[in-house]
Amino acid sequence: MLTTLPFVLVILLLTYTRVQTLSIPSLLEFSDTAPIITATALVIGFMMAGIMADYKEGERLPAELACALQAIDDCIQADSFNLKKTDFVTLKHMNATLHTAVINWLFNKETAENSYAALQAIMAFSGSSPTFKNNVLKNVDALRRSVTRVDVIRRTDFITTGYALLEVFATITLGLLIFANFKNPIAQYLVVGSISLIYIYMIRLIRDLDNPFDYEQDGNCAGAAEVDYFPLTEAQQRLKHFI
Repeated sequence: MLTTLPFVLVILLLTYTRVQTLSIPSLLEFSDTAPIITATALVIGFMMAGIMADYKEGERLPAELACALQAIDDCIQADSFNLKKTDFVTLKHMNATLHTAVINWLFNKETAENSYAALQAIMAFSGSSPTFKNNVLKNVDALRRSVTRVDVIRRTDFITTGYALLEVFATITLGLLIFANFKNPIAQYLVVGSISLIYIYMIRLIRDLDNPFDYEQDGNCAGAAEVDYFPLTEAQQRLKHFI
């Protein structure tokens, strides 16, 4: 909200300049802008509905990643009687390395390839038994699917042509509002400011929601609407406690 206000002030300044300084006559009545305002609102609703589907899925993925990692650790624990003590410790540390690789990738410190390599290392470990490999295979597959899905969400935009249409409609709408005629000057600035705030805020919110995994390397959120990753970090702490 605070970072959107400067854009709104610019729109209001342009409106004030047009009316008070340049005295440029109005091009149309405010009532004539109703169709374009409605069309812009419909496009915003369409984009928001599509983005929220991916965002709600993104909210589940950190928990699914954490569950798959803990399930792999459970498989290691359950197969401990078939393993040498050194192999058991090695597998526990390999799973901890995998967990760290996933978190580092989420925080943009490493690439997803490091996580895939750590997954493959657990499956290829020569000291593990066939029973362990059979039990852990489904959890490795679930973890790989979740990592791949997060990677796809982070690296792709939702309907680029939809963004183009939305931004064109919003620009046209705000331009018409600047040159629209209002019967009351106070109402003019209130309406122009309110609609500008809503449209610009929603466009920026939709772009922020488009990548719900936008984290800094220190774990802070780069945007204002990122999903919480606490299931992963809490699972990592539990894993370290039992190593």
